[in-house]
This record gives sequence, structure tokens and C-alpha cells, in this order.
Amino acid sequence: MTDLTNSQPRPAQCRQTDGGVDDSLETAIVTHVAAQEDVDPTTLDPLYEVIDPDALGDLFAPQFDGASRTDGQVVFAYSGYRVTVTSNGDIQTTPLETQ
Repeated sequence: MTDLTNSQPRPAQCRQTDGGVDDSLETAIVTHVAAQEDVDPTTLDPLYEVIDPDALGDLFAPQFDGASRTDGQVVFAYSGYRVTVTSNGDIQTTPLETQ
């Protein structure tokens, strides 16, 4: 786990890769959060419990004419992190503040 006792939460970033089923946006998000927590991805709650992965993928899919989407982002909370996904495939996580 990341020690956040003496520092401000720092966003962690990764970029989704192009490829097959293992490179899905859903897999990339879960894997990224699991890496931040230093846990196996299968120990996290399913992503679909907080956001519809298919709808998320559809938001950033190429336009009807095949052109890539050039802007936009979705932000949601997942497993103790604020997750930001951008249209170019960047995934940023920032630990949520504890109350």
C-alpha cells in the first residue's frame, strides 16, 4: 500500500493499450487500482458495481465515421480512489480523502 501519512495524495496515471480483450478499459482500470493498492485485481469489488463498463467503453469508442474522440472525461469513485478516464485512454487515480 502507498503511505500517504506525510504527503498529499498524488495522482497515479497509466495509459490504456490498444489490443485484445485483456486490454479492455474495464481491465485497465481494475488493474491500475489494484497496482496502487498492491493487491490482486480479483480481490477488488467488481467495477460494474459503481459504473457500467460497457457504457464507459461506448463513451470513448470511435465516432460513427471512425474518427477518434478527442476530448472528454469521466470521473467516478472506485475502491477508495477517484478515477478519471479520458477520451485518449489515460487513467488517473487519486486516493479519496478519509473523513
